[in-house]
Amino acid sequence: MQPNFQAFRTSIFTPQDVSAMRDAFLLVVTERAPQEVSSDDAPLGRAIIRLYRMGLVDPMKLAAAAALLSTSKTFSNPDLFQLS
Repeated sequence: MQPNFQAFRTSIFTPQDVSAMRDAFLLVVTERAPQEVSSDDAPLGRAIIRLYRMGLVDPMKLAAAAALLSTSKTFSNPDLFQLS
């Protein structure tokens, strides 16, 4: 079975990429009000990755966009932020 190199190539992040996404994630989860705390932050992580791939690389702006998305009812749609 041949590996899918196209999918692999699009999933490669540098340490700086990972750091920026981690910083954005931590900004969102640490700034949440106690009633907004989620036991499953995987959708937030997927949204951050998707936004980062789309070119939003500044951690502060990335965090703000992801936080806004996480307050949207559309955000709860599991198919919306599937990584491809």
